Amino acid sequence: MTIAEMIVIPWCLGVILADLHARRIPNILTLGMCLIAICWLLLTGHSMMNATMQSAALGAAISLLLTLPAYAARLLGAGDVKLLLAIALVSSGYITLLAFVIAALLAIVFGGAYLILARLRSKPFTRSRWLPFGAALSVGLLLAIGITK
Repeated sequence: MTIAEMIVIPWCLGVILADLHARRIPNILTLGMCLIAICWLLLTGHSMMNATMQSAALGAAISLLLTLPAYAARLLGAGDVKLLLAIALVSSGYITLLAFVIAALLAIVFGGAYLILARLRSKPFTRSRWLPFGAALSVGLLLAIGITK
């Protein structure tokens, strides 16, 4: 396990716990990791997951293209936008896109399961019960790292 993985894995677990518990991702986790990732990029010339600086920049552009429209439509929170940006700076464009796709699939599966369970229990649907997308993004990153290794 590399030093970068020893930083990223606990960070992802912290994001998952914070988002599931409080339904918010603290700025210290998102912006803090952005700062660490930018320093890593500037000092080493590559991302924490050994991608080129250009790939990390492409990932950052992809992350903003994927999340800013959803944020404007109030489908994602600001923490989710910052989290995917941090994921991009830590990894690469490919891993960013893969993590987002995995997170979207997880959100669809868990959201669908929640709707089915809510109907079976005759409980009305409440938006606050949705799977926090930041947790799904973190799981997506962990799976994307595992897949690409």
